[in-house]
Amino acid sequence: MSSESSRKKIIAILKLILLVLIVAGIPAFLYLKYGSGVFSKDTAYSVIDYLRQNRKIAFLLIIGLQIIQVVICVLPGQPIQFAASYMFGVARGYLFSIIGAVIGTTISFYLAKLLGSEAMHLFFGEEKVKEYQRRLNSGRGLLIAFLIYLIPGVPKDLVSYAAGISEMRFRPFLLAATIGRSPAMLGSLLVGHFFGKQNYTAMIIVTVAVILLLMVCLIKRKELIDFLDRIEMKDAELKE
Repeated sequence: MSSESSRKKIIAILKLILLVLIVAGIPAFLYLKYGSGVFSKDTAYSVIDYLRQNRKIAFLLIIGLQIIQVVICVLPGQPIQFAASYMFGVARGYLFSIIGAVIGTTISFYLAKLLGSEAMHLFFGEEKVKEYQRRLNSGRGLLIAFLIYLIPGVPKDLVSYAAGISEMRFRPFLLAATIGRSPAMLGSLLVGHFFGKQNYTAMIIVTVAVILLLMVCLIKRKELIDFLDRIEMKDAELKE
């Protein structure tokens, strides 16, 4: 084996270790430090208590938590947004949450670009990553990315990583991702806000509406994915 190929192999291994440390290491650390509660439905209350204890830097903590949530796919985002609006209201809660989401998306995008396709394939699965790449590399990749973020129930955890190793330009992708994820984020923020104001009627109405929308999307998940496929196929036909 030549020195050049050995160097490339070592670099590939180091890249994979870095990805594992970021995507798997941080959740493992949180689990060991805080137990399974960090992934449970009670997470929102734990986050709120922690923010109350650190009010002076609470907005920075919200931004930081949102960054971690976007970069690390397995962590839920709703408890963070619930806590953000409970503490700061919908407008400021959205501002802090979206800043964190934008930074997290940026990190994921450029992390994938830095580590390359092989590391993404090894960690997330080659077939799954290539499927996202294929969608994003179509002429309507921005529309597809927007819809993936917009529609509840459609898998979106790898989109920013796949975008980083696709042909898609960063700024248009970031805009599509930010606009697409905003409605679901605002839904979580409204629930937290109404809970903080003890307006339980409004909170129940928003929660039921979100649950119904999610149920419809889950039931129609195959049809929604087929719809994304049709958009992609139509674009391929136009290119021919």
